[in-house]
Amino acid sequence: MNIFDVMTQLVRQAILSRHDMLQADDVAAVVVEPPRDPSHGDLASNAAMVVSKKLGIKPRDIAEALGADLLQHEHVETAEIAGPGFLNLRLAPSVWWSASLGIVQ
Repeated sequence: MNIFDVMTQLVRQAILSRHDMLQADDVAAVVVEPPRDPSHGDLASNAAMVVSKKLGIKPRDIAEALGADLLQHEHVETAEIAGPGFLNLRLAPSVWWSASLGIVQ
């Protein structure tokens, strides 16, 4: 299980579900990666910044809604908005447990 791939797909799907005018190509540049500062969380995403111009919505507003949507998923423990609209995520311990089991096997 590649956590970054799984979470990137989850974030992209959450955006597409909320904004039906968007196509898969519109979210292709959305990434989920380690944050520059580990104190900001487990993962960071540029999702809101990528789609804000196309949607005509402020990135922070998109990030707030996206964070709320992602908090409904069992993998996500916290979602915080940083700066102009970056999304910082902390994952549930069970995600790390599953990932480490995959490494051992």
